[in-house]
Amino acid sequence: MYSSGMRVYLLDNYNLLDFIVLSLYLASYMLRFLVDRWIKQADRYYNGTERAREALLSRSYNDYDHIQQLIFNDSSDSSQSYFMKARTYTYT
Repeated sequence: MYSSGMRVYLLDNYNLLDFIVLSLYLASYMLRFLVDRWIKQADRYYNGTERAREALLSRSYNDYDHIQQLIFNDSSDSSQSYFMKARTYTYT
């Protein structure tokens, strides 16, 4: 870059591709942290982890199912329940 100049460096396709790949990598990393933050906010809104843990430790599986249905079927704040539903998705 020092010997050929900035213009030649910016016009090289490999450098452009490298910039695009690095930008996508940083964007995906930032999105990961944002989604994690949104899921934690939804969990705090419903107190879902604590309530589910107490139900499972006391072996109240019916209570656990009831808590899960309350959270997933909540229509008062769909933005919060959406992230609680997304949290339970498992990859197969």
